[in-house]
Amino acid sequence: MKKIFDIGMYDGADTAYYLESGYSVVSVEANVKLFDDVKRRFEPQIASGQLTCINAAISPHGESVNLTLCGQDLGASSVFSNRIAHRRPSGTVLVPGVTLNHIFEQYGVPEFLKVDIEGADRLCVLALTPDIRPRFLSFEVSDDVEELLSHVQSIGYKRFKIINQVFFRELSNQRCWSDLLVRRLIRYSGYSEPRMVRRAGRFFVCGHSSGPLPWYSDGRWRSAKDTYLRLRETKTSASRFGFWYDIYATID
Repeated sequence: MKKIFDIGMYDGADTAYYLESGYSVVSVEANVKLFDDVKRRFEPQIASGQLTCINAAISPHGESVNLTLCGQDLGASSVFSNRIAHRRPSGTVLVPGVTLNHIFEQYGVPEFLKVDIEGADRLCVLALTPDIRPRFLSFEVSDDVEELLSHVQSIGYKRFKIINQVFFRELSNQRCWSDLLVRRLIRYSGYSEPRMVRRAGRFFVCGHSSGPLPWYSDGRWRSAKDTYLRLRETKTSASRFGFWYDIYATID
């Protein structure tokens, strides 16, 4: 059974999707409240060995770290307190640390590595080498995105996508007429945004899911050069439309 690593499990939406798709999953979550909730939810899959859950934060040397809790959304809690200073922080907790290399040593290299850990994605991305690199990778677009893109390109990733995290559209398609029409109808009905969207034959919860697996994701794969150029457009779009983005990468 092929493996997927879900680094930043949140409420388990992605983990559930990966399990339902038939993959063996290793999920990592620093927030103990979220971790305990998801662990109870997936007791059968844990018992069967299909799912392994790790309560830890990715840290540089595997040391324990302080996690600042976000009062608005537990999933936005971060080891970087400045990231949530404006989102009603509700204290800090000391959580165990683990390195990505240690996880790889224990569980092998997965088919897909999904990383979304509120500003600490670089600790996972920069740990990848030509010898330990998943076939597919996703990480969040942040201020260091060009550095991370350069690194993954240097270790053999060849094609890329920039995916809107809210509607799971590739950058070029995020303003397509059908989506605009649906959003207009939803707002006409008295709601600000859709709660779920249908992609790749199933529904995904907006704001809780990372969307379809990379090989089912929207849009076409592009070169690193094209992706660098389009990242400038991404920054403009993020400011204008209030969206967040992921980089998808593949060695194929």
